Amino acid sequence: MLNTKFAPAERKTDEEIQVEYQLINSQKLFNEIYGLMTGISALLDENRQIVYSNDEFLKLLGVNSIEPVLGKRPGEIVSCIHSNEQPYGCGTAEACSYCGAVSAILESQKTGKMVHRETRISSVINEKLMSWDFNVSCVPIKIANKIFYILTLQDISDEKRRTALERIFFHDLLNSVGGLNSLLKILKDGSAPEEQTDIINISEETSANILEEIILHRQIYDAEKGDLLLKIESVCSNEILTSSADRIKAHEVGKNRNILIDESTVRVDFETDRVLFIRVLINLLKNALEATPINGNVYIGAKLIDNNIQFWVKNIGVIPDHIQSQLFQRSFSTKGNNRGIGTYSIKLLVENYLGGKVSFISNQIDQTVFMISLPKIFKSV
Repeated sequence: MLNTKFAPAERKTDEEIQVEYQLINSQKLFNEIYGLMTGISALLDENRQIVYSNDEFLKLLGVNSIEPVLGKRPGEIVSCIHSNEQPYGCGTAEACSYCGAVSAILESQKTGKMVHRETRISSVINEKLMSWDFNVSCVPIKIANKIFYILTLQDISDEKRRTALERIFFHDLLNSVGGLNSLLKILKDGSAPEEQTDIINISEETSANILEEIILHRQIYDAEKGDLLLKIESVCSNEILTSSADRIKAHEVGKNRNILIDESTVRVDFETDRVLFIRVLINLLKNALEATPINGNVYIGAKLIDNNIQFWVKNIGVIPDHIQSQLFQRSFSTKGNNRGIGTYSIKLLVENYLGGKVSFISNQIDQTVFMISLPKIFKSV
C-alpha cells in the first residue's frame, strides 16, 4: 500500500474506470431506482473514485456530462484546497483526516453500513475562494456482485453561513452593548467628576467598536454574495500599520499587550481599499493578541517581495497541526460555537476582493506568522 497521510492512495486507471461505468450503466433496474433519488449523489468504487452520478451532482458542478467527473474523487471535483497537497489526491493529505466526507466513506467501507457525517470544504474555483458545508451520507451497495458506495450530499451552506454570522454577530454585539450599558449606568448613578471624562471616552470607544462590528459583518455577508463594493485609493504602508495598531489598542484584547512595528518595515505607497484592508489587519492583530499572554508582544511589519508588498503579523507560540489544517474554513473555530469567521473572513476579503494572497507559517523556529501579499498597483479581481 502506498504511504499517505490518511486514506489509501490506490487508484484505478481511466480504462478501468470506464469498465466500471459501463457496468453500472448496463444495470437497468439500478438506474431506474437511482434516477428517482433526490439530492446530490455519486457512486464510488472501493478507491473512492467516482464511477457514476445523478443529474443533481452534475448540476452542482456545472457540467453537462459525467465524463469530466469519472475517476476523480469528491474533493478533486469541487477543487478542495487540500486535494492537490499530495500526489495521490483527495483523502491523502493530513488535512483530510478532519474531512467528514472522507471519514464517512472510510467508515462505511469498514462497517458495511450507512454512515452520516457533516463536512466543511474550502475550494478555489476560478481563483475565488468558496466554502461548502454538506451533510454527507455513504452506504455500500452490491451491483453485479461488486461493492460500490452511494455518496449523498445535502448542501447546507446557506444554513451554516446564516447561523455562523448570526451567532458571531449577536455574540460580539451583545458583549459590546452590555459593556456600554454598564458604563452608562455608572454615569447615571453618579460618579466622581474626575471619572466622568474617562467613562465618556470609554463609552465612545465602545460605541465605535459596536459600529465597526456591524459594518464588518455586513461586509462579510456582502462578500459571500459577491456584492461587496470597493473604494480603491492610494495608501502608505506605514500609515496602514500604525492606524491598525492604534485602533486595536482601544479594544479590550489590545490592553496590557504590546504591538511593535518592525524597524525594517518599508515605507511604500500602493493601492487598495484602505478601510477594508485595515479591518483585515485588525482581525489578524486581534487573533495574535488573543494568543499572547499579558504584557507579551505582537510584531507587525511590511516588506517588498518582487512586485508585491507583504504585510505580516507575528506572535509567539505554535498553532497545533489539527488547527492549522482547518484554519480558513468558515465554520471552524477553536473558541466555541459563537466564533469561527475570523481567519476565513481574512482570506475571503483579501483573495476574492483585494487581489492578494493570505498564508501563514507556525512552527517552533518561526513561531506563528500570518502574511498578506498585495500587488503594489491594484488590479480589479
